Amino acid sequence: MSESLETPSHQLHEDLGVWTSSEMPLVSVVVPNYNHARFLPERFLSIRSQTFKDYELIVLDDASSDHSLEVIRNELSDLPHTLMTNDRNSGSPCSQWLKGIRQARGQYIWIAESDDSCPPTFLATMLERMGQEVLLSYCRSSEIDAIGTHISENSFYWPEAFDSKLWKKSFSISSDQFCRDFLTQGNVIPNASAVLFRRDQALSCLSIQSILSGFLFAGDWLFWLHYLTNGDGNVCYTPNAQSWFRSHSTTTRALSRDKAKASRHINEFCKVIIMVSDYQPEQRLWKWPHRMLSPSWDWIFIEYIQRIKPSILELLIGHGLHGPLRLQFPLRLILSKQVHSHAFPRLSRLIYSACLTWRIGQAKAIGYIKRLLT
Repeated sequence: MSESLETPSHQLHEDLGVWTSSEMPLVSVVVPNYNHARFLPERFLSIRSQTFKDYELIVLDDASSDHSLEVIRNELSDLPHTLMTNDRNSGSPCSQWLKGIRQARGQYIWIAESDDSCPPTFLATMLERMGQEVLLSYCRSSEIDAIGTHISENSFYWPEAFDSKLWKKSFSISSDQFCRDFLTQGNVIPNASAVLFRRDQALSCLSIQSILSGFLFAGDWLFWLHYLTNGDGNVCYTPNAQSWFRSHSTTTRALSRDKAKASRHINEFCKVIIMVSDYQPEQRLWKWPHRMLSPSWDWIFIEYIQRIKPSILELLIGHGLHGPLRLQFPLRLILSKQVHSHAFPRLSRLIYSACLTWRIGQAKAIGYIKRLLT
């Protein structure tokens, strides 16, 4: 895959207060883009508007087929930046991350996804949490729609599925505990645009570049897992929504009607779960029996049911799953009320109605007996 590099002359813009070619910026802002021309003006405005100005800007275009390059050049004509373009699409968001990390000169990296946005205080807020012992700081993300309207400030935040209280307040915990308790269960860093992390530590992820290049949907989960398990420090979090995740039809999280794309989505989850044991080898002996009874991966089974829409026969054999998830699925299908209700909604409603009728009947019978006794 060939790529080109465009580096406009770097001059000091006093009104902007940004970096010059002779300075070493504290933060490298990496904007990976693919066909997000309509969102780029807002993304760049959110970067320009940051109250913290000591940053460099690196823009990566992954062979967009829309007019992204025209928008980038127009929007950044007066702002020093580096533009790197691919002749062919890489098919891997994390491959673009690594390219930006290589190019970066800053001590810290901000992956500012091209379709997201944020308030002017994002960088200043995240930098306040980046002490010497901190590997990564991130914040809560709120959701916006395609035109930038906030969907709900109080909408469900994905990590709360694993701990309903932890992400409601600020915390700082060791990277080892964070991985052991949460990141091996699911990607509890759901939005890269909400994260600030160290470039020197991120270079360790170059060792898994060939693996990450094969991931379209779950590469970020594997990236964070590798980044944190190969470092010694803390993870800091702030519950203030300093990042805005854009929900639209072409985002990788959207449910797809394309069967092949849906299958790839689930297949990538299966691959990450297989790799999880490589990051915690001391737990291999007891982990899998524990997982068979634990609800920690039920969310993947629900994603599987929603995306693949398997038939009854496919459900029973776990068609489309592989590795530990396929072995675990039949048992979780029986034991997990949540998984069962997604797999057999009509049956679940029938069982629920029957139980409700039974309980109402019980209550009436108990009330009748009490009246007889009094």
